[in-house]
Amino acid sequence: MARLASDVGMNMVEQWIEIGSPADFAQGLTRRQAGKRSIVIGHVNGRLRAFHARCPHAGGPLELSEVDGSIVTCPLHAWRFDLEGGGTELHGYRSLPVFDTKIENDKVYVKI
Repeated sequence: MARLASDVGMNMVEQWIEIGSPADFAQGLTRRQAGKRSIVIGHVNGRLRAFHARCPHAGGPLELSEVDGSIVTCPLHAWRFDLEGGGTELHGYRSLPVFDTKIENDKVYVKI
């Protein structure tokens, strides 16, 4: 399903990838594959959010994160990421990649 860019020097273009139905993500955080990426998706601060599945610090499994408002906290070393702030780590360390989500026709899509 991945679309390759034309021969203009780009390797990949962003695309919307279907990853399930809204009911699949009604509670907690869930790890899923979106194309070749492993992501975590779930409701964070009232919105369906998707982000990289591993902490950029030590690879912690972010589906096990604690959630407080828009902040997710890695279970290994407590790095905290603000998903409403674009995945910024609260102490200025490496940011967490976040991905746009949308729901259409009772299907959830993530932009990768």
